[in-house]
Parts: sequence; structure tokens; C-alpha cells
Amino acid sequence: MASETLYWEDVVENSEIPTVSLEITRNRIVMIVCATRDIFPLHHDADFARAAGYEAPAVATAFLQGLLGRCLTDWTGPTGKLRKLSLTLNAPSYAGDTISVSGKVARKYRENGEHKVDCELAVVNQDGAATVNTLATVIIPSRG
Repeated sequence: MASETLYWEDVVENSEIPTVSLEITRNRIVMIVCATRDIFPLHHDADFARAAGYEAPAVATAFLQGLLGRCLTDWTGPTGKLRKLSLTLNAPSYAGDTISVSGKVARKYRENGEHKVDCELAVVNQDGAATVNTLATVIIPSRG
């Protein structure tokens, strides 16, 4: 996690955003369900998930959005603000997976008096498959 402020002037297009990784354990699945209040059995009941055609309980989209946001705010530090996040779900992330979020700076620019950075991120499982592709915009402070 970044403890210092990242300034817009220090951001370089095409630079990498540090990776955040998590193992999706049974306990984490239960915590995700409780935190998101998404009690649909697909997200916590292995028998239900398999009967629905899934390999295991699938991680809720709200959790993935939060993890993507964490990756970005860990990078920007405490003054970075997530302005926009859009994602495409390619495949489920399952209980038992280890998922990693990483990305790069796609573009930096000024707009309406704000210093913006567009980022491209992906959630990738332990097999290297991108389960989520994301476009995000963060606002980063300027020194000037």
C-alpha cells in the first residue's frame, strides 16, 4: 500500500501499476458474502454452484470492484480518487483461486481542472486467465 502521495507529474504513460494478489479461501468467500450482503447461494454454496454449472462458489462482482479499487488506491496513495470504473466479466473467479490485479497507465491528461489518469487493469487467476478486464479513471493531485 502506498503511504506517500503519488503526484500527476510523476505518472508515466505505459508504466505498470503494482499488483495486488489474494487467495480466495472458504473464509474469504464467507466474508465477501457478509460484506456485500449478496447472499445468493452461487457465492457461498458449493453444491448450488455446481448444480448451476460452475466449478465452485463464484466471487461476487462487488468484491471484484472493490479489489480493483484497492489496487488503484494502493498505487495512488491516500489522495488519489477513483472517478470511474468499468469492467467486463470474462469468466468467474472461484473459491480456491488465487487472483491478482495488475495493470498499466493508459493515458494521463487534464480535464475540467482535474489531473486524470486512465488505467487498464485485469484480474487474472492462477492459470493466467484474465477473468475481468477493466478501464478506470483516477484523479491524482498535481504539485502545481
